[in-house]
Amino acid sequence: MTAKELIQELQKLSPDTIVVVRGYEDGYNEISNIRQVKIKHDPNAEWFYGEYADCNSGDAINAVELFGENRNNDVI
Repeated sequence: MTAKELIQELQKLSPDTIVVVRGYEDGYNEISNIRQVKIKHDPNAEWFYGEYADCNSGDAINAVELFGENRNNDVI
């Protein structure tokens, strides 16, 4: 999904809609950070890895990472 496509989808929502990402094992977390990253497609990535990997070479693709984490202080 490109930024343009994401913006088009977000414009369909109420501005008060919470944006979330999947949690580590289950559930959802609110977006807490947005950062620019340089990545490259990895067609040989195992199914349990992301389809893109960090890349610092000249053929890197500019992308944006949306990140969320559970900030509960309760530790079992």
